[in-house]
Amino acid sequence: MPILNNSSVQILFGRGDIGVRIGCSKERDSGAIQFTKINPVPIGTELPFDKPLSLNDAPVTLAFNNVESLDVVVNQLLKLRNIMSSEDEYVWTADGKIVDKDKSLVNESK
Repeated sequence: MPILNNSSVQILFGRGDIGVRIGCSKERDSGAIQFTKINPVPIGTELPFDKPLSLNDAPVTLAFNNVESLDVVVNQLLKLRNIMSSEDEYVWTADGKIVDKDKSLVNESK
């Protein structure tokens, strides 16, 4: 099972207190991104890391066994970024979904 822990873990970004770190295998066939709590720094600050990445070093690790699985996460993050930064392009539906405003209008006209 790919989800190793049943408990819910939530990370609140936006205060500069989450360290983000990446690593991959020497063969480049797997990789990971880790999130750790740090003392607040300006968002986007490059953080020094002096030891190799270990999957047990952080409370939250996303591990990827292929590029396609990484692409799924990247694409969803890009979609979320677009939604958060484009106030006029997306709307909420009555059932709580966020949809492209133009597609919503197309669907409503049918």
